[in-house]
Amino acid sequence: MSDAIWRDEWPVHRVILVDETARCLADLQSAATRGQRPRWDVLTVAQQSNLANNIAGIFFAQNQALDNLIGRGLIP
Repeated sequence: MSDAIWRDEWPVHRVILVDETARCLADLQSAATRGQRPRWDVLTVAQQSNLANNIAGIFFAQNQALDNLIGRGLIP
């Protein structure tokens, strides 16, 4: 997702949640790979932004999927 879309349009708490999720994911992947993947604090600003944009895309898709399921009556 483009930074301009979600960072400017989403509520502040959701932006903070995306950023924290990206940080946690990077750190968890680093731990799980014994350092083969970099921790959040060693990623470049561009890499951090890219990861956060990917997380935002997942959040957006999950919200759309939930709306679809509710619309089809599969989730009350």
